[in-house]
Amino acid sequence: MDELDHYLLAIIASFPLKRKPAFLFAVATGKRTGQAVQDSHLFGVTSLFGCVPTLRQMNFDARLQRMQQDGLLRITEDGVGLLTEIETPFRTRFPYIDGFLYQNRTGPFFERLLLAIQVFSNFKHEQKHYLPIIRDEQSQMAVKRWLTEHLAGETKDVIRGHFYLELEQWLQQVDGALYVARFSGGDYIGKTALQVATELGLSPWEYYFAWVNGLHQLFARMAHDFPLLFGLMPDAAQGLTSSARKTWQLAEQGVSFEKMAAVRHLKESTIQDHIVEIAATIPGFYVASWVDDEMVTAISQQQWRSLKDIKQAFPALDYFQIRLALITRRSGVICS
Repeated sequence: MDELDHYLLAIIASFPLKRKPAFLFAVATGKRTGQAVQDSHLFGVTSLFGCVPTLRQMNFDARLQRMQQDGLLRITEDGVGLLTEIETPFRTRFPYIDGFLYQNRTGPFFERLLLAIQVFSNFKHEQKHYLPIIRDEQSQMAVKRWLTEHLAGETKDVIRGHFYLELEQWLQQVDGALYVARFSGGDYIGKTALQVATELGLSPWEYYFAWVNGLHQLFARMAHDFPLLFGLMPDAAQGLTSSARKTWQLAEQGVSFEKMAAVRHLKESTIQDHIVEIAATIPGFYVASWVDDEMVTAISQQQWRSLKDIKQAFPALDYFQIRLALITRRSGVICS
């Protein structure tokens, strides 16, 4: 078993009832279906959500089949169930990982970080002409805007000094060897993730999750302790699906729920899914039109096994309100 196996077992063990392989794959890869988003919040699985966005379906299926052959789980028509009570060490080993909160932002941040390091290093070495280590145009434009903003009031030498001080402080708090060898500058070209993993004697998945854990540890403190690095962080909207992002733009303009459905030519249930996704993703998203603090507090007072159980306890609420209340309970979005 490797770290990917432990990760998948942690997901399976987090849900009290059996789940279909398609649902588990959606959670692991971060597909923001209404079911995956609401149940991840209902059962406290948000930290594990979407940690392996590049995992392929065939590889996922092969993992489940192998673990079934090893006697760890059983796959039936009802779903995937553990054969024994397994205590996976995944959450303990990687306590800072928060997949849902930082989904779709971890990779882009690291690309921007690599570019910023290369820019400052080449400035120090007086190299004006070089190929950027990251070719993605969006990452390049983000770093250019970031540099322009900070160079408006200080010299490049001063900003470079502050930047490297923040970088050094972060690397002292994590295993810096996971990251330093991947940095480029001057005549040095950073190594790939696989090369660094091999040098450190780690399996690819062990390296990957350790790499994510260290970055998420930084993200949790970045706004307060690392202002320059924080400027490289993609905004939270990066975590939304493209369709939900369009609905969010309308919601920010104060467009009513019914009109949003009409403008988008979508079913109201789809708009509801978008609102739930937005509330789970965007800090401070205002949901008081649909749920209030009293409702959230009432639902938060006990653990639930399903939305149906909550509906039976609160028959006056519809399922959309229940889902939003669950999101609000765990995300801390604004109700009133």
